[in-house]
Amino acid sequence: MIRRLLAYRHGEPAGVLAVAEVPDDPPPGPGQVTVAVHAVGLNFLDVMLCRGTYPVRPEPPMTPGVEVAGRVVAAGPGAEHLSDVEVVACPALPHGALGQTVTLDAALATPLPDGFDPVLAAALPVTYQTAWWALERAGAGAGQTVLVHAGAGGVGIAATQLAVARGARVICTAGGPEKLAVCRDNGAALAVDYRAEDFVTAVRDAAGAVDVVLDPVGGDVFTRSLSCLDFEGRIVAIGAAGGPPPPVDPMALVAANATLIGLSWGSAYPWRRPERVREVYAELFALCAAGAVRPPVSRTSTLDDAPAALADLAARRTTGKIVVRVGRGVP
Repeated sequence: MIRRLLAYRHGEPAGVLAVAEVPDDPPPGPGQVTVAVHAVGLNFLDVMLCRGTYPVRPEPPMTPGVEVAGRVVAAGPGAEHLSDVEVVACPALPHGALGQTVTLDAALATPLPDGFDPVLAAALPVTYQTAWWALERAGAGAGQTVLVHAGAGGVGIAATQLAVARGARVICTAGGPEKLAVCRDNGAALAVDYRAEDFVTAVRDAAGAVDVVLDPVGGDVFTRSLSCLDFEGRIVAIGAAGGPPPPVDPMALVAANATLIGLSWGSAYPWRRPERVREVYAELFALCAAGAVRPPVSRTSTLDDAPAALADLAARRTTGKIVVRVGRGVP
């Protein structure tokens, strides 16, 4: 028997999640591996999975957790090259990673460099891959200005670090002095408290306009961000933590010569671009080694405390990244 976190219905994480004793995973099939879980990164999408509001909507019972670092303890035919290898991966739903083991397609697993901290590894996949692809698809680079909303969150911090590494100037929005300090500590040239001032006015006063907007918030933040864009500016819609945005008139984009980009990394890229995803991991590992990327693990949790940690994440009582420590090999 193994311990696994399960949601038996949709609702708020603290009310629907519980740790259960379940039978061991069956042996992995062809092209699959079973991973002994060391660490799992938590994301707002895990909250959305519990609520049943994520675009990919697995029916209960299901296990959240889409970022895992651990050791391959069993390999099916065709995946023997990963036997006993430390890996990072994003398992396919509804079989998430918040348990002692998880079985997943070997194509989704990327070997870790020797000695790479599993807690830091578990903080990389969703936030840093999402931020990397958002910046890449928006063509953000040296000399450009990037506006990052929710700059003290996981994706926001990753985007700030990666944009700075590309030579861009970053403006972040966040709520309150503590979160503004987090933004600045991670490289933001300007941090705007959206609770205290209008971010559109602040951005215009500081930069006139921006080349790229990364928006994981949605709601009216998305709509107001359109007015921050420079000529041929690009806005990347990453999420809707603040609610769905109002409909966008295509002619408004035409008139502004603006580009709207939609991005859902976890629901598509690991399966549709696996080789490129592995190349991005290699770049992220190198940036970590160079100190340009610093996964912002602000808190660790146990499997039993994961529902409460997700509740804090849902209520925006967190900064940076929460990682759940599960198995051996985690310091």
